[in-house]
Amino acid sequence: MNTPKLWMYGLAALVTLVVLWNGIFVVRQQEQAMVVALGKVVRLVNEPGLHAKIPFYHQLVYFDKRLLNNESPTEEVQTLDKERVLVDSFTRWQIVDAGMFYRNVRTVGTAVQRLDTIVNSNIREEVAQVKLGDLVGEQRDAVMRRIFVQSATEAAPMGIRIVDVRLKRTDLPQANSEAVFRRMRAERQKEANELRAQGEEEAQKIRAEADKQRTVMLAEAQRDSQKLWGEGEAEAIRITGAAFAKDPGYYKFSKSLEVYKAAFGGDNTMMVVDPSSEFLDTLINP
Repeated sequence: MNTPKLWMYGLAALVTLVVLWNGIFVVRQQEQAMVVALGKVVRLVNEPGLHAKIPFYHQLVYFDKRLLNNESPTEEVQTLDKERVLVDSFTRWQIVDAGMFYRNVRTVGTAVQRLDTIVNSNIREEVAQVKLGDLVGEQRDAVMRRIFVQSATEAAPMGIRIVDVRLKRTDLPQANSEAVFRRMRAERQKEANELRAQGEEEAQKIRAEADKQRTVMLAEAQRDSQKLWGEGEAEAIRITGAAFAKDPGYYKFSKSLEVYKAAFGGDNTMMVVDPSSEFLDTLINP
């Protein structure tokens, strides 16, 4: 075999090898491939392994099937109470429709730019509807949820599924931090003073009511004691009267004891009395 034929066979084998090599492509587990011809999508390949295409006519575009992370640049936004805050976020997203993604976005870089625009726009809109205290407090989760839902809705026509949107940081610009802190402290101090005043007013009402009840209870107790005292006196008079009526001598004896009690009262009483005096009759002849 002469040399020209060897060169022809070798060239034919090389061309065949190149054609075969160009007609086979590999799809990895984490990839999805799109076969494109003249700018139009021919088919989408999701299964990993070896696949065939028309050499030199079909072109391949690969996209990642995994979840992708994108950190948006820091944005300065304004809250409902006119406070300017620095907000940055991150988005987790995935290409779920490669054909739609290719027709509307083409590249991952363009998709990232579009996602930044969508997410930042929704952040501005939602943050503008809440106050700074609510944004860093109890309404933070609700704000992030609304941003996520709206962003996912706007990204769906691009063949993108947004899995999550999170606000990483919500800070005040350095120039405003101290002024906002002083104002917030003054507001909290005002609230504390109002609560103390309300508490003192309530305490005075409680004390006044307690004093009123005490006065009423003392008056009622005094009234009841006077009533009982009067009833006791009346009963004592009745009993004494009955005893006097039953034995007149007892009346004289009782009155004599009362006179002795009055006359001999005190520690230094001294009396000089004739033993035959009627005054001592009860003591001598009881």
